[in-house]
Amino acid sequence: MLTTLTVQNFAIIDNLMIDFSEGFTVLTGETGAGKSIIIDAIGLLLGDRASTSMIRVGAKKAIVEGVFAGCDEKITSILDEFGIEVADNEIIIRREISENGKSTIRINGILSTLSQLEAITRHLADIHTQEDNKKLFDTLNYVELIDDESSLAILESYKIALGNYKAALKEYNRLKNVSSNELDKQDYLKYRLKELDNANLKFGEIDQLEYEATSLNNYDNIFKNLSLIKTTFDENNIVESLYNVKNYLEKLASYDDKYNNYLEILNDCYFNLDDLSQEMANKLNHLEYDEKRLDEINARIGVIQSLLFKYHMNLEDLIEYRESLRKDIEQFEAYDYYLEKAEKEVISSHQELVHVAKALTTKRLNNAHSLTESIRETLKDLYLEKVQLEIVFQDANYQDPFEGSAFKNNGADTINIMISFNVGEPMKELSKVASGGEMSRVMLAIKTHLIKNLSLSTMIFDEIDTGISGDVAQAVAMKMKKISQNTQVLSITHLPIVAAAADHHFYISKNLKDDRTITSIKELDQNERVKCIAKMLSATASEEVSTTLASEMVSNYKNIKL
Repeated sequence: MLTTLTVQNFAIIDNLMIDFSEGFTVLTGETGAGKSIIIDAIGLLLGDRASTSMIRVGAKKAIVEGVFAGCDEKITSILDEFGIEVADNEIIIRREISENGKSTIRINGILSTLSQLEAITRHLADIHTQEDNKKLFDTLNYVELIDDESSLAILESYKIALGNYKAALKEYNRLKNVSSNELDKQDYLKYRLKELDNANLKFGEIDQLEYEATSLNNYDNIFKNLSLIKTTFDENNIVESLYNVKNYLEKLASYDDKYNNYLEILNDCYFNLDDLSQEMANKLNHLEYDEKRLDEINARIGVIQSLLFKYHMNLEDLIEYRESLRKDIEQFEAYDYYLEKAEKEVISSHQELVHVAKALTTKRLNNAHSLTESIRETLKDLYLEKVQLEIVFQDANYQDPFEGSAFKNNGADTINIMISFNVGEPMKELSKVASGGEMSRVMLAIKTHLIKNLSLSTMIFDEIDTGISGDVAQAVAMKMKKISQNTQVLSITHLPIVAAAADHHFYISKNLKDDRTITSIKELDQNERVKCIAKMLSATASEEVSTTLASEMVSNYKNIKL
């Protein structure tokens, strides 16, 4: 469960630390006080995308940190996989958003990725927002409601098979769409290949040729300088003089060890200069001017440069182009072979994809049956016991291997939720018949199933009771209170009947401090709770009547057995 939430410089929150408890907790307060901002902060801890717009004006970065107590085996296993150690059976998640756009995630102090965070928190908590209700109007989102761990594992295999199929189909269509004009280009391509093959281009060749040409063009200067070097060595007896100095140092070293260091230095100089003298003499003896070779080099450079200019490429690109020409010509010459091979690849990858897609559909059908039964049972508790509900799958048409429109990124399933809220009325699409209050109750029923399915330790509801009142509101309150027996529940509410059902009550307000708006939060004691709920009941009724009713509501919920 979420035990501690720390928020700094986030929207209108300056600095807040909230200690949460197990059971059912409500957050109330005036509109705009910052209730949803707190939910947004928790959403960051669960993997929501970060934005610099979340940083409080004037601050350099925003920080959100949450402590989750209690790790089951599944979460511990995922943490182990990511190399994250668990101390005191706690998970500490920290998000930092900097003004330069950089966002960092740390889990138990270890720098982590967003995908790692999502993999972990998927088993920790879930947040219901008003956007979740809107999802029920889009059939593309229904798959997310049905998938569980086992179907998601199949989905990963499906995505790999889909990638293979798309690649095969793309190559087949490329070959199939080769026009007769392109086939007629074979002679032109062959001419270019022959020209480049005759040129026999080699990587780095032009650099080597230019180096050799420079040496031949500067023959006189090279000969002159080599001769001067040899003359200097010979006339000045440089090597022989060093040899004599070396002998003198050897005698000195026999008298005093400190001369050994100088002797080592001179030895290196002597042998290096001796080698250099012989090397220069050798180069001078073998130095030749080959005018014919210079002409050959210049001619070769001319050929290469003319090709580079003609094809508008550098040497390396031109060599690679030559090989691509060879490959294209080979494909053209064996066009039928390659087309048949590509066709077989499409059929084979299609068969594999269909196999995985059917396995995914079968698993989802089983999940849909469980979800349907779970929703029906929960809706009975929410005064929708007469509801008829069915999750229907449209038959996928994937008979043609060369027509892949049936395969979407999340599977080949087209799903709809059909429902009838009134006896005798035919079932229609959920998005076309549900009111706001009915939609909230359906979503609560779905979330109840999700809690069971994923064994979540924390469930957060952002005004899931919108659009309901009376007995229905009480039923929703009872359902959340029942959920809280096994799962920590946090809920933003404007309904006094829901607030009265809670075990813990936080009041959120905004105030001015140094001409800046800040959000503050306070956990209410028993008397403060009653006063707060009394104001939620009526702003016009007498304080005594409202307070008495609020006190009775809180007491009644304490005595209710779930």
